[in-house]
Amino acid sequence: MVKSAIIDIYLPLANSLKSKRNIIKSIIHKVHNKYNVSIAEVDHNDKWKNSKLCLAMVSNEKIYSERKFSDIIKFIEISYPDIEITKIEDFQ
Repeated sequence: MVKSAIIDIYLPLANSLKSKRNIIKSIIHKVHNKYNVSIAEVDHNDKWKNSKLCLAMVSNEKIYSERKFSDIIKFIEISYPDIEITKIEDFQ
């Protein structure tokens, strides 16, 4: 089973593309290393305050993948309190 999600993020403190990219690269690196999922920025590459990340993983159990994605969202919210997750689109 393949599970994926798209997460829209608002970065109110980003004052340049460079500062935004530093934050997004940190999120991508930490999530990938901690949870072993595929993650990439897929939209809003040229906007300072917004980003769209896509997460994907393969699992043989639906409950496992749902729990892991929930943990990832909580991890991002706790680790990066200055950003706001504005939307989560969940795909099966």
